[in-house]
Amino acid sequence: MKKILSLLLCLAVLLPTFAACSNNAADPGNSDGAQNPSGNTAPSAEAEAAPEEPEITRANYPDTLSPDLNFDGVTLSINAFGSENCINYDCTGELTGDVVLDAVYNRNITVEDRLNVKLNYVFGSADWDGFPASVATVLQAGTDDYDLIVEESSRLFEQSIQGYFYDFLTLDNINLEQPWWYSEMMEESQFDNTKRFFLNGDICLTVFMGASAMYFNKPVFTDYFGDVNALYDSVLDGTWTYDKFADYCRGVYTDVNGDGKADAGDLMGFRYEQWGVPNHMSMSTGLTYALRDSEGFPILDIYTENGIKWGETLYRLLYTDNISMLGAKQDTFIAGKSLFFPGMFETALVLRDVDFEYGMVPYPKLDESLDYLCGAATANGCGVAIPVSANAERISATTATVEALCAEAYRKVVPAWYDTALKIKYSDATIDAQMVDIIYNHINSPFIMMADKALGTGSIYTNAVFGSSNEGAFASWWAKNEKLLVKKLEKALDSYKKLP
Repeated sequence: MKKILSLLLCLAVLLPTFAACSNNAADPGNSDGAQNPSGNTAPSAEAEAAPEEPEITRANYPDTLSPDLNFDGVTLSINAFGSENCINYDCTGELTGDVVLDAVYNRNITVEDRLNVKLNYVFGSADWDGFPASVATVLQAGTDDYDLIVEESSRLFEQSIQGYFYDFLTLDNINLEQPWWYSEMMEESQFDNTKRFFLNGDICLTVFMGASAMYFNKPVFTDYFGDVNALYDSVLDGTWTYDKFADYCRGVYTDVNGDGKADAGDLMGFRYEQWGVPNHMSMSTGLTYALRDSEGFPILDIYTENGIKWGETLYRLLYTDNISMLGAKQDTFIAGKSLFFPGMFETALVLRDVDFEYGMVPYPKLDESLDYLCGAATANGCGVAIPVSANAERISATTATVEALCAEAYRKVVPAWYDTALKIKYSDATIDAQMVDIIYNHINSPFIMMADKALGTGSIYTNAVFGSSNEGAFASWWAKNEKLLVKKLEKALDSYKKLP
């Protein structure tokens, strides 16, 4: 949906012009204005007084909520993950002078005033396992304490397949055709695509913050390869692949300290740690690792020609030709010792004060036939769900609030992030802004990552390849684990299909 937003905006601007042409065409004798009895033409008073249609922009993009909604000051209780990022960027923000935090805070005030509701956020543990355990206790108790849950998306998936949440497609006020919802991501990451038990969109900026973003050192790139536009052009023409990425990394390696071996003092393509880079790259190859059967349920599609190719490619990226090495990915990039930093949108926060110019591109694709898939850590961002035990009298207020919060975040919060954290004006037509738009338009999560907490499928490439000794490591690992993973999926599906 986001991919066609620019076209929609253009059409919105041009529609009044098309309408005017159509009206004139209906009366060929009246091309310049109203015709008076003497045959002379003159503009009518009505035409002179007609106001101009406002230009539709991101800042005023309309939602489809009724303008008459009024929920009489009802308080909605929201149980939310207590991590700092969730509090700051998904939930309450804070009036501190930080543009993004201010925008989140003001989003809430705008929605409260518009709908006449009161948002009562109740933050739980900041522990990645502790908070889901406490939510599960509440869900199992079946109380109506909470109207909405804000939680890591992979945990929401795990709980949704146990029947704990309402299907948003059966409720009012939510319009998933709007550009603030991550439609492709939700289509990919549900068990059953006729239902939506939890939602992902701009309402929770932590999903946005987890989108794949590959940073690069512009001066280093220029010194070794010339004009940085060559890299940008490869993104735009679809030739930005992991093979090309490997060529750049291989080409930049320099034995800075002259000791004849690759070590921490050398200039490398990139550095990585066990968790993070191997997983983030695997979730951003363009492969989705799952198909859908005739009923729309997922079938693992991992051990394929492309799946095997990625396992071999990942091994080469980590362990051959001085492309990379184990090390502090962030510190070495900031110190100018790595050409690339495979990170996320949120990585921009730690790069605000670097003393060199950097650029940003999406993660590469496995091959040119695929599309970009910016899924690095999107499954670890938060989504929203309504417990089936929620008070039925407040559900319409909850759904209207969810839609309004997501819309207002799209209008105000995401542009604030662009302008400050990414240092790119949303309206700026620079190449860097184009790269950011490409990443935003391809926010997604492969099914196996969203289902990781439930099925243990999210880290298969890291588990198979990290620390391995040969290119065939993934094939060997899969041969040992395939039956277990397939059985887990089949068992979960059987249970899910029995839900009322």
